[in-house]
Amino acid sequence: MEQPCPERIWTDIGVAFSMGCVFSTIGNTFSGVRNAPRGERIVNAFTLVRKNAPRLGGNFAVWGTLFSGFDCTLAYIRKKEDYVNPIAAGALTGGVLAARAGWKASVVSAAFGGAFIGLFEVFQHVIEKFNSQQKHEQMLMYEQHQKLLQEEQQKQKQQAAATKSKSKRKDDDEFN
Repeated sequence: MEQPCPERIWTDIGVAFSMGCVFSTIGNTFSGVRNAPRGERIVNAFTLVRKNAPRLGGNFAVWGTLFSGFDCTLAYIRKKEDYVNPIAAGALTGGVLAARAGWKASVVSAAFGGAFIGLFEVFQHVIEKFNSQQKHEQMLMYEQHQKLLQEEQQKQKQQAAATKSKSKRKDDDEFN
């Protein structure tokens, strides 16, 4: 279940900033170690991380802010939570972020933003469908197992009743 929009925006900003910092830290660590002279590799790696991680984290946070803002706005306007909102939000985010480069770059970036998020939505839909199919199969197996257990219990009760009635008849025969 998704959070309501104001909380979702704040969460997405924090998650996006964290992702940007982590990706930047990983990339700059390898770059700093690879490109520095032998005795200064660790110092160079830490210097690059300290300089670049907050910048990339901030860029990711801006993207996350715009995307979540557009997604929540579209959900409010359309009164629907479906796959169209994130795809349109991705297109709007890409367009807005490239607006300073001109309208052509903005349109291309919007198309790529919408397509990129569209791929995520398709992937998410496939995963959800696969998971629901697995759950359905598990439920069928569980129901079959329960049915077999009930049948086995029924047989045991019938056998116990038959054994009891045989022993009672045997006792009656011996008594007579």
